[in-house]
Amino acid sequence: MQPSLIFRKCNGNMEEIMNDVSYSNMKEMLSDCLYDVQTKAIDKVTMLGISSGFQSLDELTDGFKEGKVYIVGGRPCMGKEEFMLSMISDIVLESKLPVLMFTTNNRKYDYIKKLLSIHCDIPTANLGTAQLKPDEWERLDKGVGFLIDAPLFMHNCLDLPMNELIETARNCIKEKTVKIIIVDCLQMINFAKEEKCISERIAEVMHTLKKLACLFEVPIVVGSMTSRSVEYREGVEGKVPQFMDLTNSSYIEELADVVMMVHRPEYYRIYTDERGRNLRGKMEIYVKKNNLNPLGSILLDYHEDTGIVISRKDANLSASKPIEIKDLNIENKAANNLIQTFELEEELPF
Repeated sequence: MQPSLIFRKCNGNMEEIMNDVSYSNMKEMLSDCLYDVQTKAIDKVTMLGISSGFQSLDELTDGFKEGKVYIVGGRPCMGKEEFMLSMISDIVLESKLPVLMFTTNNRKYDYIKKLLSIHCDIPTANLGTAQLKPDEWERLDKGVGFLIDAPLFMHNCLDLPMNELIETARNCIKEKTVKIIIVDCLQMINFAKEEKCISERIAEVMHTLKKLACLFEVPIVVGSMTSRSVEYREGVEGKVPQFMDLTNSSYIEELADVVMMVHRPEYYRIYTDERGRNLRGKMEIYVKKNNLNPLGSILLDYHEDTGIVISRKDANLSASKPIEIKDLNIENKAANNLIQTFELEEELPF
């Protein structure tokens, strides 16, 4: 048996108290393991955790499992945020599971706008300027209808204090039965008020996130910044993200259960791979660490203007695919419906 973990405030920090320091023998552990296998076999369970929305990724990782920490790393312009939002969209809309997201880089409004763009297949630029075509107003109206009751909860705070993350997570799990926690940027979590070097801070944050995942019995998915080193490496293989590109990679590599890296070869003017596959409009996810599971990579379609991320294999499964509008009259009723739903003061321009 693993010891239970309890946190209490102590001089502004979270002090860990260890209880239940008993141990288990091999027979007990084997019995628990085989019971788990038997239960899954009877119930025909093919995946252990929450689906990411990408079947090919779930086949590698077994989904997002409780008690584990997942890192998603990537340079700017690689589509990391869009990839994470696509997963969130599938979890809240297809799996219908409550998600708590901590945003540290952007306002909540910016993420919702990106989520609308992905879900409704509308270019982000068009949403930003409100210059929507009639069919885009129609898709927006229909998309809002799907999203309005989605169990997604957001907490926004620049330089997020760890104590605030813990308390918010505790409350949301208790009140909203949140099943998975998403944090957009590992490096923006601040463990303590006193000045500490980045290495010490990342180490403490990773340790605490791992303990929280076990204590709250939820998976925690965290985005991570990467260094500029990839920009200076040459060749096709040189541009593939590596562990060393993660900021303070040694702590992340050691403490994370799964590490994924987001890569867009087209950004570096790489248009074909060694197998001759066309890489235009593609995103590649490299699974660099995968406890007790194989490593690998998956190739996804990426639409830069809308942020839609999807793989051909998942075309009929993923909620991140654009909404299909068929046999609908393109009239002002879509815009007017949005006005009535959200009590907007003025008519939307058509």
